[in-house]
Order: sequence, then structure tokens, then C-alpha cells
Amino acid sequence: MAKRIKVPMSSARGRLFELADLVRQSGDDTAVVFEHRGSKDHVVLVREARLDYLEARVAALERRVEKPFTVRGSLTTNLPDKDLDELLRQIRREWTPTSSKKAG
Repeated sequence: MAKRIKVPMSSARGRLFELADLVRQSGDDTAVVFEHRGSKDHVVLVREARLDYLEARVAALERRVEKPFTVRGSLTTNLPDKDLDELLRQIRREWTPTSSKKAG
């Protein structure tokens, strides 16, 4: 689990070298979060190896192309949806038994 240390920006200024050593000597997942009063967008200090890893993971996720889901034996058509719907309705009408066929 990643170790996050939150430090107010005002106190981090005087402890920068100490915090850098902490990140450098700790595991790859240690991060120091610099919090700035009045801002929700914080700055984070991490090891360069960790940054490289995270950038590589993001790049791999962005490159991944999802194949569209197809059922085995699926067909494709060049017909517009409206024409395909009408054709399917016509087939259903032709295959649906009528009341006169049931009576006979």
C-alpha cells in the first residue's frame, strides 16, 4: 500500500531536503503530498522510478484497444438500421402462422 505523507506547503519549504531524502530512502510507493491552503490541486513528490512506472502504466492503458463484443456466428450488414428493422419485421410476418392456418 502506498505511503502518503501530507505536508502543508508552508512547512515543506524549510524541510525540502529532509522530505526528498525520505522519499529517496523509502519504498517506491512513498509520496509526499504538498498541500496548499485554498487549493484542491496538490503537488506530489515521488521517486523518479515511481513516476516512470506510473507513466508507463498510463501509456499501456491508453494503447489498449478493446475489441467489440461479438457472439460466435454473428453477422454484419451494410443495411441502415431502419431498413434492417423493416426486413426483420417482414420475415416475422411471413413466418408467423395466421389464424386461418391454425384453424385448418
